[in-house]
Amino acid sequence: MEGMTEQITSGGYEEFTSQDGLVLALFWSTSCGPCLRFRRIYRAADGQFPDIPFGEAEIEIQQRLVRDLEISTIPVLLVFRDGELIYRDPPFHSLNDAPPFLDFMYSEEKFVDFVESLRT
Repeated sequence: MEGMTEQITSGGYEEFTSQDGLVLALFWSTSCGPCLRFRRIYRAADGQFPDIPFGEAEIEIQQRLVRDLEISTIPVLLVFRDGELIYRDPPFHSLNDAPPFLDFMYSEEKFVDFVESLRT
């Protein structure tokens, strides 16, 4: 079951990512095969975590936001905790010892486990 993935815009990005607790944001493109595949997994996981906001931005539509965040590779997953960026992959720079995106981007089970691990 898919959740209620929110569409992220440049005007609403700060408000969305500064929410309390965990917040996930996916940047993707309709012309990117790996993006489309992971987006299905991402949206399915959203349905399993109704207490965690999941958002997404299509890069062709949100070009200003993509430029401001210096996103040059897709898909990109950003994870925030209480407004602080705790995970970005592909990384802008090394943030922590989190697993690489490729470890879970093709497995709903592994992605759900990853999100669950962030709760602690």
